[in-house]
Amino acid sequence: MRSFQSGIFSIIFFSAFAQAPNESTYDYTYDYGDQGHSSWAMVKKNNLYGFIDRDGKEVIKPSMEKIYSFGDYGPNLALVKKDGLYGFLNREGQFVVKPEYTRIHDYGSKKINWALVEKNGLYGFIDRSGSMIVTPAYNRIGDYGSFRANWALIERDGLYGFLDREGKEIVGLKYDRVHSFGSIGSGWAKVEKNGMIGFIDKSGKEVIQPRYTYVSSFGNITSYWAKVGIDGLYGMIDRTGQEIVPVRYSKIYDFGSKGPGHFALVQRSGLYGFIDKTGKEIVPAKYDKISRFDRENANWALVEKDGKYGFLDSDGQEIVPVALNDLSKNFHELSDHFQSAGTHIGKEGPVKRFWVSPFVNKYAVIKSKKTWNLGVIDRDFNVVVPVEYKKIMVDDDGNIHVWRRDN
Repeated sequence: MRSFQSGIFSIIFFSAFAQAPNESTYDYTYDYGDQGHSSWAMVKKNNLYGFIDRDGKEVIKPSMEKIYSFGDYGPNLALVKKDGLYGFLNREGQFVVKPEYTRIHDYGSKKINWALVEKNGLYGFIDRSGSMIVTPAYNRIGDYGSFRANWALIERDGLYGFLDREGKEIVGLKYDRVHSFGSIGSGWAKVEKNGMIGFIDKSGKEVIQPRYTYVSSFGNITSYWAKVGIDGLYGMIDRTGQEIVPVRYSKIYDFGSKGPGHFALVQRSGLYGFIDKTGKEIVPAKYDKISRFDRENANWALVEKDGKYGFLDSDGQEIVPVALNDLSKNFHELSDHFQSAGTHIGKEGPVKRFWVSPFVNKYAVIKSKKTWNLGVIDRDFNVVVPVEYKKIMVDDDGNIHVWRRDN
């Protein structure tokens, strides 16, 4: 009986000895639970790390350069570094993500519940289970929401596009630059490709292909239009992307700035005209110059073409044909035509008080040095129009057109 008991004791003692942790096998054994796993203790050997369980069994052979705590990247994952690359272990000691990444960022660092991973200088995403969502294929991935709530900007080899929250390329990599949505006063985003500008909408659809070299914000000319340009010529698009005004003008002025509120002055090939708010060229671009409305007459604008003058009304009609000669230019002393500067001209006073223009046909304009009012004389120096007008023109038939200062 004693011999039997001794045999049982020996078996129990031998079994316990075989299963006891052999800490001398390792350079250092950490406390159980130090790395966030209550049943495991991290061990170190030859500057490499692993795990043993509470029975001393080697769960993970010391082969890791670094082991982070469980819970740092998720309750059931521990980040590990092996051969200079990173991956994840689960609580069963299995690799849910093999060490193949040069870096694994924190979950949520890109405003989405994924971890950004880097491999061979390219970026992608894994989810919390370690599954690959986006294969590392991009030089850069921006934060979700920076450009649009559910999109992240991506870039590879200098070209840009967008990922959606499923990890799909909602906008392919084809643009040299992408601007923020709404930056030009619409719901679109301006995109650039090969030096040309276009637009995409919030579904990723290209509403205007990149074909412009210049695009203004909506509202600069009218609230519904944006000015667009190609190599120094300009037109207008509306908020649907339709080209309302063809790209053919060297200048487009604001509505109302050079005429009635429903007109915008335009310049094409050095000549001026007007467009209306439908984009129609209501006054053809054929004038060398169009003066401001109300300068000569409250509802008229002086126009010039080939050295002749006429007038437009506020409807854009040529109310006075372009056939007038402006005599009020190149003034010189009226007294030069007389032996005495004290000689009187009609009832206007001494000639020394006036300048005179060159004669055109049979008339010349005189100008008061005091009031700057204008009058007309004939070749005999008779006053045919009193000196009391602000502008005087003569047509080819000899008809005189005058404007008072209170017109």
